Amino acid sequence: MGDSENKTEEKQYTGFLSRIPTLAHYGSIGKSKFIRFFQGFGQFIREVLSLFKRDYIEGTLFILFCTIFTAVSTSVLKKAVIWGMMRVNGVTYIAPSNLRQVLLNPLSMIMMILFAVIVTLMSLFQIAGLLHTFSVGRTGRETNLTCMFRAGFRACRKALHPKNWLLILFILILFPLTKLLPLSSSTFKLILPGFINQTIDYTSGLNLLYNIIYFILIIFLTVYIFSINSFVLQRESLFRSCKRSRKLEKGHFFETLFSMLLLTIMLNFTINSVASIVVVNFKEVVSWLKGNTSFIDKTESVGTYTYVLRQILKSFISPAINNAALTVLFYRYVREKSELYTLSSDFIKVKEYSFRRSAITVAAIIAVSLGVLGIFAYRYSYLFEEVGRPLVCAHRGDNVNAPENTMPAFELAASENLKWIELDVHQTKDGVIICNHDSTIKRVTGINYSIHDHTFAELSACKFGSWMPGDYTDVSVPKLEEALKLAKENDMNVQVELKGHPLDKNFEENVLKVINDTGMHDNVMVIAQDARRLQRVMELDPTITKGYCMAIAVGDLNDIPYTDNITIEETYVTPELVRNMHAKGVKVFCWTVDKDDTVQYLVSCGVDVIGTDDPMLISAALEKADYSGGFSRAFHIVMHLIAKMDK
Repeated sequence: MGDSENKTEEKQYTGFLSRIPTLAHYGSIGKSKFIRFFQGFGQFIREVLSLFKRDYIEGTLFILFCTIFTAVSTSVLKKAVIWGMMRVNGVTYIAPSNLRQVLLNPLSMIMMILFAVIVTLMSLFQIAGLLHTFSVGRTGRETNLTCMFRAGFRACRKALHPKNWLLILFILILFPLTKLLPLSSSTFKLILPGFINQTIDYTSGLNLLYNIIYFILIIFLTVYIFSINSFVLQRESLFRSCKRSRKLEKGHFFETLFSMLLLTIMLNFTINSVASIVVVNFKEVVSWLKGNTSFIDKTESVGTYTYVLRQILKSFISPAINNAALTVLFYRYVREKSELYTLSSDFIKVKEYSFRRSAITVAAIIAVSLGVLGIFAYRYSYLFEEVGRPLVCAHRGDNVNAPENTMPAFELAASENLKWIELDVHQTKDGVIICNHDSTIKRVTGINYSIHDHTFAELSACKFGSWMPGDYTDVSVPKLEEALKLAKENDMNVQVELKGHPLDKNFEENVLKVINDTGMHDNVMVIAQDARRLQRVMELDPTITKGYCMAIAVGDLNDIPYTDNITIEETYVTPELVRNMHAKGVKVFCWTVDKDDTVQYLVSCGVDVIGTDDPMLISAALEKADYSGGFSRAFHIVMHLIAKMDK
């Protein structure tokens, strides 16, 4: 009896175990879902390409018009807004010293808001036109440019209703910041300036915060991505469109997210590959046919042309492909949820094809394009003049290969035959001027010492290079005097950036004393981001060269009384600014250029000195750069303006 009961219990237990899902069971479920996703993704890509192929001519012409119109309108409006802001604030330039005053003026705020709204409407216009094309294409019907324009105007008019104003933030911020499935060429335009990116990269807390915010934005975009479809295609408000998007995304969140990610990766890879193949082969063919006399062969590098072509292809192909992808996913989910969804009657209304109307539209686009090129050729005729080669300034020394603001970094810069180095100075508790960027040494030593509160002897005991690979374990903080003596021995000029602490006594006086004692008065440019520092230097020694270090600068910068030259973040360098400064004898220094894909643009602008963390990289790019005038220089400027989407 006992054995029988035991066997019965064992059988029941075995049966119970057989009903418990095993890891292998879960693995098979995950595997099957994984396989189903990629099978569905393959079908998704085929449907996207089918829609794109069906309407690529209309889509390309529409994007061409939108790109030209947006570029010209944005340029004109931006100049008008800047001029208006300066006018209402009674200033002739906008720089860090008066930025708060200008931005906080109520009239300035209104002008900036209006500018943002107009730029957003341009982007929405393009999105609506493309969504119209692909949505109508799904019904098997043909559309035309006239209908695309009507769809764009209809969406813009609808967006101006107060209940839909949040759409402005959706398009203006969400798409550009995430750069995930950009739907119009203008959504590439929101770029964080280089100094902001550097600050985020250098600061672990900011880097973490940025990544968290980015992750949240990606989730938000994925959940509400289809609100654009509903808003454009139906007579629904933004809030009802968002509600519909949430409903469609239920159970499809990860499918949408991974589809968007994979599509973005595939599209970027394809465009980069095509751009590289086209540029390399074209260069080879032209070189073979004409030797080294071709325009392409005289240019700075294959890499820069690849970058330019890549960006141009992205501005025309990406919006079309992405809108087609959004259309495919949208209607797939609508079908799966068995929703009744039809295009609004006014949206589906398509005029019959007219050769005459299409010819007129194409002719108008060509005329506008030629007119814009003519205006640019007249206005920027000075670009046909030759330019000189800029000098390279090692920012904090060669800090890619040695610890920043240390003697090894300065010595490397000297060995690379550079004519400029840049360094930052603070004052210790006992009045010694030392080289360091931050007010503390925590980032470069791991020790949280405030320079202002510690003596030079205490700071010298800390190791400033142990964090960096190489033989830098015994590197200590250098005095300004040591750096200047090295520069003098190697015939280098020095940008001395005044950092300091508000409680430092006689900081500017002590810095000037070191400069004069080392005999470097005529080979130093004292720079600062704090205008009050330069004003004090101006009072103490009007003869020493000064440079206002500006993260943003527009207007007549020659009106700044306490600077001899300007040093400006590369994002804000324009050919007009450089030309105006040179006409008044002012040199233009730019910072911090750590990628070679913008070097040719800066060369074509005519800047005098390029500051970089990686002087060897930038020097190599300058070796290959094109310094000729004529069409070549104008071409570089125009291509940069067209391709300036997502560096």
